[in-house]
Amino acid sequence: MVKANDFKSVDKKPPIVCFAGSDWWYHNRGLYVAQIMPRLAKHNKVLFINSLGMRVPSIKTDRFALHKIFRKIYSFAHFLRKDHQSGMYVMSPVTLPLWGNKLGRLFNTYSILLQLKLAMFLLRINDPVYYIGCPPALEIVKKLGQKRFMIYERTDLFEEMQGVDKPYIHYLDEELVRLSNLVLYVDVIMYNEGVKKNPNSLLTGHGVDYSLFANADKSDYVPADIANIPRPIIGYYGDIFEGVFDFDLLEYLATSMPDMSFVLIGPLSSNVDRLKKYKNIYLLEQKPYEELPHYAKAFNVSILPRKKNEWVLHSYPVKIKEYLALGNPFVSVDIPAVSLFGNVVYIAGDYNDFVSSIRKALAENPAMKQVRRESVVNETWDGKVKQIESFIAEELQKRCETNIRGSAK
Repeated sequence: MVKANDFKSVDKKPPIVCFAGSDWWYHNRGLYVAQIMPRLAKHNKVLFINSLGMRVPSIKTDRFALHKIFRKIYSFAHFLRKDHQSGMYVMSPVTLPLWGNKLGRLFNTYSILLQLKLAMFLLRINDPVYYIGCPPALEIVKKLGQKRFMIYERTDLFEEMQGVDKPYIHYLDEELVRLSNLVLYVDVIMYNEGVKKNPNSLLTGHGVDYSLFANADKSDYVPADIANIPRPIIGYYGDIFEGVFDFDLLEYLATSMPDMSFVLIGPLSSNVDRLKKYKNIYLLEQKPYEELPHYAKAFNVSILPRKKNEWVLHSYPVKIKEYLALGNPFVSVDIPAVSLFGNVVYIAGDYNDFVSSIRKALAENPAMKQVRRESVVNETWDGKVKQIESFIAEELQKRCETNIRGSAK
């Protein structure tokens, strides 16, 4: 819990209230907001608010619904704590899964508003920058005064998420793009559409913790549960969720290449029983973020077997640049995000092409490893944060000058 001596630090830069689209206590630390906020927390007081949620888990259709509900209750139990490793204050506001109707939204909005005001009072946060990565947060921020400074992290096509109220989330998204002082994009298609609505838009792309991934093979350490898997290893890490992961493609690969091992690392967010019949598919489940490079360096080929739906086509998987920093051969389905790296990625047009691309990748010139790394060496998260910090500083300086001129009249 928050302690009295947590309040002794002197803030050099404006505080930040971040409405994250993820939960700090159990989601992937490689996500955009989870990489950006700890870096901003080095110089700013940051209140990281765990995801308010946009979907209601269905016990009828989602076999993991109860697990998700209990996981959320566990997060609520933390309420407000300082995460000493990141330096952030993390809040898990108590909400109800009622965003799908007006009465529920009204209840959640005022409930979260009261909890947030209490947290801001305890942490002595005044006139913060509001960083929004979860569209329903707009309902709360609009009630916090007219002088608000908003940054919208538009890293996904939120209205295309499964289980959300599409018209409502689309409305919030449009309002956030229009009202925000800065809109952050990782996808060039979304950026090209959004910058027409708000010129204060920044196309950053995802970053990469370059040294963590590029230096992994300097260590002899390989986790025990992947060390003895027969090679060659064709590997993937990330959420194994039927909404984005192409199970049919993976089964096709496992059948077409029985001499190869297919290793999947990540949370099993969908039913994976259909994969368990294959002796050359290994499900290692989720691993700590810091461990991922040591697993992935054991891949002979990294793969991105994604479905090509609207959500995926407008997404920019963080793992693209992480795979490239590792340097290993990388085969992907044809989506816009990987086309930017077409000279260092094997892009497959169909299932047969995916098979032949893996075989080409296994036989490639070893010199390509360094070429891949060089393609992302300047794409670090630290660099992305400097871009964001520079914009905030410039905009706050403009506000200050405007206020001074107004006072002088």
